[in-house]
Amino acid sequence: MVSALDESVGRVFEALREKRVLEDTVVVFLSSGGGDAFEPAAGSNWPLRGSKGSLWEGGTRTPALLWSTKVAHARVAMQLAHVTDWLPTLYSAAGCNQ
Repeated sequence: MVSALDESVGRVFEALREKRVLEDTVVVFLSSGGGDAFEPAAGSNWPLRGSKGSLWEGGTRTPALLWSTKVAHARVAMQLAHVTDWLPTLYSAAGCNQ
């Protein structure tokens, strides 16, 4: 699955390069909040406690990634964030006034 995702993202980036819009693009990856507690085939949150919809780490601690040519330095943020927190950030990155 990781190889398929890597290949697909590579194709998207190549298309953006060819169209000469990569410099003005923000790429965001978000997770959906952990594996489902009632569907064994949905995945595991081990070693974290809890599952999707819970307030334990297994339901809230998920990866997120933002990529842009405008981001000067890579960093890792450990603070709790919600998907709704992204809207003002992306709105500002697009050059929109609030």
